[in-house]
Amino acid sequence: MLAGGKDYSGQYYLKGVPFREWDLKKRAQQLSFLPQEGAVNMPFEVAYVVLTGRFPWIKDRKGYTSEDWAKVEEILKYFDLIELKQRPFNELSGGEKRRVLLARALVREAEVILLDEPFSAVDLKHQHRIMKFLEKISQNRLLIVVMHDLNLALRYFKRFLLFKKGRLIYDLQREEIRADKLSYIFEVPIKVISDAHRLMVEVSDEEAGYSDDLDGGGRMDGKGFRPSDCGPLRRCQPDP
Repeated sequence: MLAGGKDYSGQYYLKGVPFREWDLKKRAQQLSFLPQEGAVNMPFEVAYVVLTGRFPWIKDRKGYTSEDWAKVEEILKYFDLIELKQRPFNELSGGEKRRVLLARALVREAEVILLDEPFSAVDLKHQHRIMKFLEKISQNRLLIVVMHDLNLALRYFKRFLLFKKGRLIYDLQREEIRADKLSYIFEVPIKVISDAHRLMVEVSDEEAGYSDDLDGGGRMDGKGFRPSDCGPLRRCQPDP
């Protein structure tokens, strides 16, 4: 919905302008989206697939510029794809395809970047390399990433929006992450391990103090929020 792919009721704004009022090309310049499942069904070469991410910036039908190609070359090198740039996209492995599509989303240099499960099928080495890249660009862009690898997210991200059954339940800074909150969201007992340098989580062997029904009085050891307090895109307020 935030990327404009689904209809919605109500109103939300992109840079202070109602989303529906944006010209499609200008909106594409400002917002880039990587869906959970993306496919390129024609046998384009890797470099050209990434280049299409620059399409919203084409001016006066002059086609792609040398600057566009330079940006493609740069991101291919960083994503460890330079040796694959002339390979047909359809011949790549699942992880390689995912990295190519992620590079295409990021080479646009949009101010708002939405990534849905960007690391599916991506190996550990490239997950961390890409996360360092995202950490760097997030300093001057809005970056929203949907992911389920909590430890990877906790290592690189500072703010966490936790949803359950389509509702925003928690809007937390990294230092506010607690075992009871995660246990409620994921419906499994979770233990949080922290030291001076790292915050990690793991599934606990012990029963956790969480409830599947906060409205019914289950309040995660008194530290929970009622779903009614946590409407979409509103920060949850503590129970009194």
